[in-house]
Amino acid sequence: MKKMIFGTGLLLSGVIGFAGLCIAAAQTVEAGSRSSVLGCLHGEDWIVLLVFAAMTIVGLVIAIRAIKEK
Repeated sequence: MKKMIFGTGLLLSGVIGFAGLCIAAAQTVEAGSRSSVLGCLHGEDWIVLLVFAAMTIVGLVIAIRAIKEK
């Protein structure tokens, strides 16, 4: 049960962080100047975005393994 809560916490944190960073990056450019949200990311933003994506994947794997153990 503890592993499942930990996994779902990681999953939720990763998704919220990913979405939040994309929203923050989109707010730094003028409206209509970029055709996609990912086009607003520059340099080190990609590293942070990959960390959030990795958190999401690891959390999903931990949660699925915890569910299968029961």
